[in-house]
Amino acid sequence: MTLDPEVAARLGGPDDSNMDDIAGSRAVGAALNAQANAERPPLAPGIHVRDTFVPSDSGHAIPVRIYQRESTPAPAGGLLYIHGGGFIFGDLDSEHDRCLEYLSRADIVIVSVDYRLAPEHPYPAGLDDCFDALRWLVDQADELGVDPARIGVGGASAGGALAAGLALRCRDEGIHLAAQLLIYPVLDDRVDTTSMSTYLDCEPWSGRRNRQMWPLYLGHDGPAPVYAAPLRAQELSGLAPAYLMSCEEDPLRDEEFAYAQRLLDSGVPVEFHHYPGTYHAFDVIAPEAQVSRRALGEHAEFLQRHLGSPATR
Repeated sequence: MTLDPEVAARLGGPDDSNMDDIAGSRAVGAALNAQANAERPPLAPGIHVRDTFVPSDSGHAIPVRIYQRESTPAPAGGLLYIHGGGFIFGDLDSEHDRCLEYLSRADIVIVSVDYRLAPEHPYPAGLDDCFDALRWLVDQADELGVDPARIGVGGASAGGALAAGLALRCRDEGIHLAAQLLIYPVLDDRVDTTSMSTYLDCEPWSGRRNRQMWPLYLGHDGPAPVYAAPLRAQELSGLAPAYLMSCEEDPLRDEEFAYAQRLLDSGVPVEFHHYPGTYHAFDVIAPEAQVSRRALGEHAEFLQRHLGSPATR
């Protein structure tokens, strides 16, 4: 398999996901975010971004970032977006550009959530924060100009796992979701697929790191609960329509194929998009590559179809 030349050229950058040096990797990530913030141009006219906090059931304040566009027809759709980072890394700046891209292409309000990270806060802390943020988005729908019938969840990598787990939890608790956007999600703690072994030592995300991640996230060895590892769920029927994306040179690839097939078998509408010649998180690492632009555009088109204003779909 040959990597797309544009995304291959961006491999080999600073390591911000080393499970053997969590503090150092977080520092690298913070420095990269600071550099990106300093180089980013001012927001386009009519785009509003603000940070605030939402309450949690456990009593702490959850940081969120709200993205709104003045030209979006009201009421808009709503997306709770969940960043990636192996459940251990990342923050509101990690996928800021992705959220701005979605905002520019779809008639939605985006609430990005900065959930608590492992290993300091193992499962279910992160999922609980995302659930509390989603309930806040529903409760504040009128104030935010959001149609509560058009709210979805989305995320990349670990954020995709949290989004998929959130979709399961919402179904089980009778909370309506209009869509789930799952971008190369982590779905299975059993880590026994062919792709997991094939890409055991690849970059930027390897099967070895994936295997290190699970006990750090769960806080223990042994099987993961269903909401942590959605591929373990026995029943997938009744879930929100899904967009599911995979990358060819990615240890997570086979579990994403399996989840897409099981969703389809359960009667869930699924768009499955597989990107040959790419690696995990290529659209973040090489956002200007042609294949990355195509992927981001397809994400936004899905969001527009399922969450956008009916008159502009």
